[in-house]
Parts: sequence; C-alpha cells; structure tokens
Amino acid sequence: MAFESPNAPLSGRKPGAMVFAVLYMLESMTRALVLAVMPLQAKEIFVTDAKVTAIYLCVTIFGLIAGFAVPLLIHRYRRRWVYSMGLIIGGLSVVALAFDDPIGQFTGQVLRTLSGTACIVALTLYVLDFIPREDLVRYEPLKLLLGCIPWGLGPMLGVFLYNHFGTWSVAATGMGVALIAVSLFAYLRLTENPAVAAATKPPPNPLDSIGRFFGQPRLRLAWVIAFGRSGWWSLFFVYPALYFRDMKIDDFWSGFVTGAANVLLILAPIFGWVARRVGVRLPIMVAFFGAGITTLIVPLAFGSPLAVGTLLLIAAFFVVMLDSLGNIPFLRAVRPLERPQMMSVFRTYIDIGNLLPFAVFTALLQFFDQRVVYIAYGVLMLVVGYFARYLPRRL
Repeated sequence: MAFESPNAPLSGRKPGAMVFAVLYMLESMTRALVLAVMPLQAKEIFVTDAKVTAIYLCVTIFGLIAGFAVPLLIHRYRRRWVYSMGLIIGGLSVVALAFDDPIGQFTGQVLRTLSGTACIVALTLYVLDFIPREDLVRYEPLKLLLGCIPWGLGPMLGVFLYNHFGTWSVAATGMGVALIAVSLFAYLRLTENPAVAAATKPPPNPLDSIGRFFGQPRLRLAWVIAFGRSGWWSLFFVYPALYFRDMKIDDFWSGFVTGAANVLLILAPIFGWVARRVGVRLPIMVAFFGAGITTLIVPLAFGSPLAVGTLLLIAAFFVVMLDSLGNIPFLRAVRPLERPQMMSVFRTYIDIGNLLPFAVFTALLQFFDQRVVYIAYGVLMLVVGYFARYLPRRL
C-alpha cells in the first residue's frame, strides 16, 4: 500500500480505499463506544422517554446549524485541520459524558455531533479526491466492512465499561482511540486537490449551496434516500435501549442488540457485489420495503423482548444494505467543483434524520407509548422506498 509524499501531486502515488476505510474505522470507535451508553445514561438523568427525546432533538438542532460551518472552516483552515480537530472533539465528547449530569450529557452529545460532522465531510472529500468514481461502489462496502468492528464491538464494550468501571473508563478508552486516529492521520500527511482546497476567494454562501443542491433532481433524490436510512438508525440507537430498560432487561442486551446490528456491516461487500451486477436501484428499493414492513411489525410483538430484538435485527439487515449502497447516488452525481458545498448540504441528512423524527416522536410520545415510534417510521420507510424507483435503472 503506497502513501504519497506531502508535496506529491494527486496524480502520483496515492493511498487507496483501505487507508480511508481504516481512518473511518478508528474515528468511528470513539463515537461507537457511547452509542448504547448515551440513551441509558439519559434515561437515568431525565427519566421519561419524552424528555430523553427532547434532549436528542435540541442536540440535533444545534448540530444542524453548526454543520454548515464545516465548509467555511475547510475554506479557512483546510480540511486536514478540520478533520484532526473533529477527531479530538470526538474524544472530548466522551469525557463530557463522564460527568454524569444534565450539562455533561448535553455537552457530550453536542460535541459528538460536531465531531461526526467534521470527520464525515472532510474524509468524504479526501475519498472523492483519491478514489476513482467507478471504484466508489467498492470503497463504500469496504468502509462498512471495517466499520463493523467499532460499530459492532463498541456499543457492547461501552456498556460493559459503563456498568463495571463507570463512565470515566469509557472516556479514557474513547480519548485513547481518538489520539491513535489523529496520530495515523498525521503520519499519512494527505495532500488536497486544488479544486476543493481552501482558496483566496470568499467562501460560498451556505444558503446558495442549498438552492443549488435541491435544484438538481439526482442530488435531491440521493438526499431523501440517505435521510430515510439515517432516521431509522436514530430510532434504533435510542428507543430499543429505553424499551429494554422499561422491561427490566439487563443493560447488556441493549449493547448486544446495538452491536449485533452493526456487525451485520460485514455483509456490505456482498451487497456491493450484488449492486455491481444489477445496479443500486433494485437493492435500495428492496431494502426500504423490507425494513419498513419489519419495523411496522415491531409494535405487535411489544410484549416479548426477544421478539422485538429479533425483529429489530431483521430490519437492521435491510438498513445495512442501504448503508452499503445509499451514498452512491450522491457520490456519482455531485460535480467535482461543488464537492465541499454539496457535501455540506448532503450530510444534513444526518441532522435532519435526527431532527424530524425526534420532533415528531416528541409530539407523539405526549399521547402514545413507544410503539407509535415504530409505526410512524415504518410508514416513512415504505414511502421513501416508493420514491427510490426514480433512481436510474443501471446506476
């Protein structure tokens, strides 16, 4: 595997897909450690599902606003500094959660959101620079394959440390991984494509970028598809943990179900292989309909934690298929000179995927129990699956 020198042109020796997949794996570990810990801790601090949902909603609003600052920061400081600071902020987010109080919980969630935003935007820009367009269908599954290590083991490890050694043990582990990721990134010393690097002209207006993005039908559809799958994960990472706690099930099972769903990412190369032969449209449609129907069945089994956990894992199988292929419509449609601005708008699917569902859930939970969450989102998945039929047949 070759690494380019700090002053080498993009046409020279370049890091391949494996390098970026490893970087993704490391930066994901810090965030994955607290994936199941955060809702459990929030449940202890805020008590009711409605209050926990409201906190997640407030954090998402803040993250959405802050997310538009990332292209401006990349313009001003270049993406290598933004990516490095994103990694460090990710470690600090775990430290904030370790204070076990409302301020620490809120601050930790905000920092975690900022870290994810900075790392996703900056790393995706590097990927678009170094990986040929036709190889993206290979890179995305590889990234998720390695991603199953942090997202699969991280939640279980986080809950274990949380229950046996306290939140400071989670903080120490998370910060340690963040420092390893920063060290590896510094060693790589990646260069930047002048077309997307910082320049002397004024930075683009984020509001103008929104108009240009949603004025392009292919980008608009790509965003809707990414939003649909992201919102399902937002549901999955919060409400099953609250459900198991309400049912008096040991917290280990919250971490286990969360981790087991993410271990399914190991199937990503298979989904990539299928997409290379039949295109991405059919697998994306099948995945949305499969996840939507299974999610709608969950409320019918609410009396059985085992049945609920099983159904959630079946739905997660389909959503992992979406994770493997769901970014490809955007990556193939975005214009090279608009990558930083369009990426900033595109990644709002993460924040909106939290914001809109949590806003709706906050309202619904004032009148209904948690089952309404699964009904509402199951219907949405079916609707997005219907719109996915407008993807080009052989994309």
